[in-house]
Amino acid sequence: MKVEYISSDDENVISLIVEDVTAPFVNAIRRIIITEVPVYACKELVVYENTSPLFDESIAHRVGLIPLKTPLDSDESSRMVTISLEATGPTTVYSADMVSDDEEVSPIDGGFPIIKLGPGQKLSFNAECCVGFGKDHARWQSGLASYKNYPIIKIDSKRCNLCGRCSTACPQNILQMTDDAINVVDVMMCTFCKSCMEACTSSNEETLIKVIPQDDKFIFKVESFGNMTAKDLLTTALKMIENKANSLNQQILG
Repeated sequence: MKVEYISSDDENVISLIVEDVTAPFVNAIRRIIITEVPVYACKELVVYENTSPLFDESIAHRVGLIPLKTPLDSDESSRMVTISLEATGPTTVYSADMVSDDEEVSPIDGGFPIIKLGPGQKLSFNAECCVGFGKDHARWQSGLASYKNYPIIKIDSKRCNLCGRCSTACPQNILQMTDDAINVVDVMMCTFCKSCMEACTSSNEETLIKVIPQDDKFIFKVESFGNMTAKDLLTTALKMIENKANSLNQQILG
């Protein structure tokens, strides 16, 4: 297996080119990232006072979907973390107003709005947060992952008359015309829409451009919700696959 890392300035996004693997393999990594990486989230909200315009259940739903920073060694046995909030209006309550009893587990950003309180209105609660999995509820989903086959774009340069129709038709603008050829600027941006193939045909209706997906080469992208960096998210998912494979091997071999 060959892996090429595509650099990014955002620690919550990572892109890779993975070669000499199958679609089921990269799809397994995708599914683990989305459904089985353990992260913290609010499971229950204990409301002590709420004179705001929203029901307790609505506030609990909002708080539950605020991503929380999660230590890498977290698992199902990790302890319950309590995050508290007390606010009195008039004010807008943000995630920054929430106070955690564990400095390693807290909202990833203080700018998530929870509710706007009017004069004299009060909100006080404890959020009981625990580790969970995306397969059980969206509040525990750690991020997004996607993949696509690596595109191969073949242009019949001998018969191409440089009419430019393919370049105009491409919605990603990855076909660039020069005086003597048509060049592919960024093949990774190709979405396999095949608009260039439809626009570029010879007199006998034979296309002069072919867009072919490579069966054993993929572009893999991971986007973390901020519970952990994209690199840590991917590393955790790979370790989980390794553990599953070792467990299966032990069961087979006895």
